[in-house]
Amino acid sequence: MVLVLGLAVGPASFYGQTRGQDQRRGQIPAPGSSPYAPPKLWERVEIVLYGGLGIPVAKWTTLHYAESGSASGLSVTAANRIQTTSSPDIFAGATATFFLPSGIGIQAGFGYLKAGLESSGHFEWNSSGGAPSAAVVDGRGEGELTAVPLFICFFNKIEFPFGRKTLQAHLAAGPALSFNSVLTASQAGAGLIRDEKTDGIIVPVRVEDVTWISLGATAAVGLDIRLSPSLALVVEGRYYYAPRKNFSWTWTPGVYDGMFGKIAAYDFGEEAAAQNERETTPLTVDPSFIQIAGGIKLIF
Repeated sequence: MVLVLGLAVGPASFYGQTRGQDQRRGQIPAPGSSPYAPPKLWERVEIVLYGGLGIPVAKWTTLHYAESGSASGLSVTAANRIQTTSSPDIFAGATATFFLPSGIGIQAGFGYLKAGLESSGHFEWNSSGGAPSAAVVDGRGEGELTAVPLFICFFNKIEFPFGRKTLQAHLAAGPALSFNSVLTASQAGAGLIRDEKTDGIIVPVRVEDVTWISLGATAAVGLDIRLSPSLALVVEGRYYYAPRKNFSWTWTPGVYDGMFGKIAAYDFGEEAAAQNERETTPLTVDPSFIQIAGGIKLIF
């Protein structure tokens, strides 16, 4: 009898324990009671809106030299020097920095600069055909250079106390993809020989509106001043590097009168324009620039 009861109680007891364990295992944990939490991809995000001054490093020189002669021994030379410089202009940009648990930040951002260009043409004319034997003419022109860099940087911070506040210096560097465009116009001179007379003409020259993309780099150093846990002021200097690119000057065909009144209605045709273009060194455009800007930082 005891053996029979033991056999009956034993399996029943084991079954009850097993069923009780299964019931506990099948229960759905209450919300918020689960010990598992997915890993965070980043600790915080900082977004900055910038405004300030963009300073292009552009200063380009174009040279042209041509010499013509006639069967009777007349000769005329034309030498041009076109100096193209850029001026600082308003800069705007934004960045978003994602900080990893290790403390290193990954920054993505863009900038925008549209700067004016000024071209100064210097034309020297020399002739063996009588007075005047030489002349110098200066001409001016305008244009613009646009640069829109997109970049991804490694970002690192260094904190140090300053009075009652904590200042944060930061360093950033990484590759940049720059979308650039340029257009400019100036004046250049050409020498003429016709009907045993020498003269010179002033011809409009230009670099057409062209757009190109270049792979470069950027580096920055800046300073943060915390106003609250979620707000800060930022001052930053940044350099954008982009490779230089060459563009040809286009000489404008047309009918021109000589500067000295010796030759009138000279037909400066397509062939003459193309010949002078080949004798003119290209405009070497450098879209690199320096940014000096301030901004507002939002911390999430």
